[in-house]
Amino acid sequence: MAVSQGNELAFRQLFHSYHGKLYSYILKITASKETAEDTVNDVFLKLWVNKEKLVEIEHLNAYLYRMAHNHAYNGLRRLAKQILITTELEKTSGHEYSGPDDTLVQKEVRELIHEAVGKLTPQQKEVYKMSREEGLKQEDIARRLNISIFTVKKHLTDALNYLRKEITDSYGSQAIAICLIYGIVFC
Repeated sequence: MAVSQGNELAFRQLFHSYHGKLYSYILKITASKETAEDTVNDVFLKLWVNKEKLVEIEHLNAYLYRMAHNHAYNGLRRLAKQILITTELEKTSGHEYSGPDDTLVQKEVRELIHEAVGKLTPQQKEVYKMSREEGLKQEDIARRLNISIFTVKKHLTDALNYLRKEITDSYGSQAIAICLIYGIVFC
């Protein structure tokens, strides 16, 4: 592959061939134009820096998508950890480490989740609360409610999908971090 030998024209062609596709893919994951653009640029920068290793890659398409996927999720995990650490520091020290806007967002998110949970069907609401608020395992929920574990999984999946949609509609690019913080399955 010419890129592995430092051919800038070949690299530019590769960039133009994949940039739009990778951008769209990452945009679906992050719901943030800025994050998607940064991720794609970081992927191509890493690709150029490690260009000599490209000769070992059999399926470049899959490799690029996996790189982009991993980079995006690692960034989201870092963001979620930062927010969790800040929240824990606030709880244990009694000091506020975030700005007033962050505290307002946390309050709004809690209210949004509470309202969204209120809109779930009675069965979904009960399964969600037993799972997320009481911390019960799906098997225990099934036993308590005298329903199959598959029914529990279905209700929980439907509830989480609904909550994810509500958060995404309200918070857009911050939705994934919010879902990670509050334990809502995003993907």
